[in-house]
Amino acid sequence: MIAELTADRFEPLNGTIFTVASVQPQQHLRLIEVLRRGKGERVGGSFSLLWQSDAEEVLPQGSYVLAHDSLGELELFIVPVGQASEGVHYEAVFT
Repeated sequence: MIAELTADRFEPLNGTIFTVASVQPQQHLRLIEVLRRGKGERVGGSFSLLWQSDAEEVLPQGSYVLAHDSLGELELFIVPVGQASEGVHYEAVFT
């Protein structure tokens, strides 16, 4: 399923909540940016996703199960990329 994901699939989900289901307590990430990055190797081109957490605890980079109402569960590799006043920013890159 990961190979089938495109920026077009995520753009309508901007502003919605993803739950990091593979950690306890669960964390909630709000999708705040879908950035198209060029052609890349994948159908639909490469892109990145940026989320903002609602927690101060930083998850280390790694693979996590993220759950979303319209996508179901996805295992994605996310990286913490910065601290914001409201939480932590995480990024996933699709090439």
